[in-house]
Amino acid sequence: MTVAPWHPSQPHHELAADVRWWMGAPAAFALFGRLALDQVAYREVAAAVDASGRFAENFTNRGIRSGLWGPLLLFGDDADRRASADHLKQLHSHVHGKGKGHFEGERYSALDPDLWKWVGTTSMLIFYTGYVTTYGASLDAEQREVVYRTVLHLSDFDLPSERARIPDTVAEVEAYYDEVAATRLADNEFLQWANARFDDLPVPTLFGPRWVHVLLTPAWRVLTPVLTRPAKVCAEKAAHPRMRELLGVRWTRRREQEFRVYAAAIRGARRWLPKWLVLDPMAWNRFNYERLRALYAKPQLTSFAPPK
Repeated sequence: MTVAPWHPSQPHHELAADVRWWMGAPAAFALFGRLALDQVAYREVAAAVDASGRFAENFTNRGIRSGLWGPLLLFGDDADRRASADHLKQLHSHVHGKGKGHFEGERYSALDPDLWKWVGTTSMLIFYTGYVTTYGASLDAEQREVVYRTVLHLSDFDLPSERARIPDTVAEVEAYYDEVAATRLADNEFLQWANARFDDLPVPTLFGPRWVHVLLTPAWRVLTPVLTRPAKVCAEKAAHPRMRELLGVRWTRRREQEFRVYAAAIRGARRWLPKWLVLDPMAWNRFNYERLRALYAKPQLTSFAPPK
């Protein structure tokens, strides 16, 4: 079964539904996940992730783990979503201290409201910015607000602090990002290392025995630069001007044309490929559940009162 993405002639609730399933597509995170580099342009965040050592240990494994959190937070039942969010906060509570190496003496705490707000906002913006960049030509300001509010609603796991609260509207989030970009985002060694590492990803080792990883390594090294090219171009297209500046991105007409090919491909895939192929298994499970729920509810009465 295929379900066509939202079209401008359709009502807003259908746009919101399409945005929701966009967030359940691994391709959406894969193509625009590189936008998360803006998180480590914030020096305290860079100091924290550098000190953890998990990026240096295996950059690909770290990215996969991040990708697996999304479906748990978005498409589990309410109890599982809340439990996953609480667990994520509890894990972040262990991240505090002082930086090392290039970040010697830099104090950080993942639960600092300012840092939590930045990481939470930019994580959410991966999905919002990715959707708007892919479908933006057909979206007016009101529709962009629907996209933003939908993403915000689905990823609303703030700390109990006003300072940590993710902005409520498109105008507010754009103003917040511009302010942080102007006052806090700066070049640092970890940012440049992570940017380069995206182009030279190590073989993932989370699944399978070591001999399989060794066997895959030659093909992985050949294919990775080709397979990661669309993600590089899509993220550069969607990046804030300050991040383009920090990463030395020169946006050319040729790159714009290349991006349009990738955007058309993802729009076509979402329109024509079967849902089970496009969605993450957790999102596909939720899609089937909701379809069955609607089927069971359809013949039910609207009232048990006697007919008049």
